[in-house]
Amino acid sequence: MKEPFYTGIILYPRFSEYELSVLLSVLKQGGKQTVFLGLNSNPIYGEAGLPCIPESTINEFDRNLLDSVVLPGVDDFEHLVDHHDLFSFLHKIHDQNRIIAAISSAPYLLSASGVLDEKRYTTGLTTEQRRFLGTFHEENYVHSPVVVDDYLITAKGSAFIEFAFGVGDLLNLKYEKEWFFSNS
Repeated sequence: MKEPFYTGIILYPRFSEYELSVLLSVLKQGGKQTVFLGLNSNPIYGEAGLPCIPESTINEFDRNLLDSVVLPGVDDFEHLVDHHDLFSFLHKIHDQNRIIAAISSAPYLLSASGVLDEKRYTTGLTTEQRRFLGTFHEENYVHSPVVVDDYLITAKGSAFIEFAFGVGDLLNLKYEKEWFFSNS
């Protein structure tokens, strides 16, 4: 019997809750199993203060059960700049050609781990911020709300609805896009 594949939602202090809202709904509508993974087992507070308790950690959960991971943006990622466990985890997911979705500032985590080296991407970080961080390849930056390059999807934070649809489409989920828009 084949094990189920999960979408791992990576949670870290000060993650952006709203950037996950529509995506979580798309995953639920599509019947996709999710697992909320922390960097450790401590409670996590999002940027708006939403308290979350991870179901497992990036070091404990069997990454072979993941077919995709999602990285929300974070309003201050100083605590993630040298997070080698997270970078190693992302590099291993990348090496397995799993879907990786990062929104807003989260593409920084992909660039710092080497995942963006040969990929086109977008991010909510400005040109100055990307240059200051020194991990981005500017020639691969695309000025677009959402960019899909093979199994990698990146987005600006304001494109959280399109990002959710892009992830749902990459996962071949059945969900109703119209549900997210007003009929008036």
